[in-house]
Order: sequence, then structure tokens, then C-alpha cells
Amino acid sequence: MLGFALALIATDPPAPACFHSRNEAEALLQLDEDAFDQDMEGGWRMIAGRHDGECMVAAAELILDYVARHNGALERGYLAHWHAGQMFGMAGEGERAVAQLQLSYRDGDETGMPAEIWNRYVDGTIAFFVNDRQALELARNSLPSGPHTNRDVLTGLLNCFGEPYRVAYNPACRTGAAE
Repeated sequence: MLGFALALIATDPPAPACFHSRNEAEALLQLDEDAFDQDMEGGWRMIAGRHDGECMVAAAELILDYVARHNGALERGYLAHWHAGQMFGMAGEGERAVAQLQLSYRDGDETGMPAEIWNRYVDGTIAFFVNDRQALELARNSLPSGPHTNRDVLTGLLNCFGEPYRVAYNPACRTGAAE
């Protein structure tokens, strides 16, 4: 009986519900930036999609751990903060979302999207979280129409203003009246 009790004490605690093992998070934190952030079925997204989206906060916190571990070495650190903000927002944690989105502003045009366009998109998304429809409209109207501007996303946030971000970000909200 004593041996059984000692065996129970010696075993690892169960893995968090959002991770399959205690080592899974560590393995994800060791991925390169593209594998961690841009793999649409892996990296942090794999965690966010578990348990019908119940792991979005765990995914956001994993992203923040990744940023802390790779501080200064990330080519797209702004995008990591953006994705952490989105995950907090999807989980209904608006204040945490805004805090991360505020860290996603850019100064340079190092990607295909000019910083000015990206920053207006960030402005509009933050306006959604702080319930400022006028600022959201202003940000959306400042974006040009066309691909790769995210104007359609801000249109969706306007069309479904007042709904949770998880609903308003959905492509179904992006068609219709806000134009």
C-alpha cells in the first residue's frame, strides 16, 4: 500500500486541458517563427482550436511566452502581439485584447501592407473592443477598398457591432450594410 501511495506522489501532475502533455508547450515554444505563427494548422493555432475554442486564452498566453522567449529575435513581433490580442478577444477578454493590440502598431513598411494601413486596421479593431463605433467607422473609412487592407474585416465589426468579437470577426458579418 505504501508503494502505491509513493508511486502516486512520484507521477507528474496531469497536463493542462489545452495541452496533450506538459512537454507540448515547450516543443511549440522551440519552433521557428514561421512554424509557430504562420502554420494555419500548427503552432499556437493548434492550441486555440482545441475543445471548441475553449483554449484561446491558453493560445494567447503561449504566444506571449513565445514573444518573451524570443524577444528581439522576431521579425514580426507586432504580429505575435496582434494574434495574442485576437485570441484574448475571441475568448471575451477585451481588456487583455486591447493591451496586446496596442503593442501591434508598426512604424515601418517591412511587409507587403504599408504600416499606415495596418495601423488603421489596429485602430479600428481597438475601437470595436472599447465600443467606439465612431472611431471604428473612421478607421474603416480610412482604408482603401481592395485586397489586403482588412477593410472587409472592419466592415464586419461594424455590421455586427455590439456582438462579441468571436461573432463579429466571422466572415458572415462582412457582407452588407456598413459600406
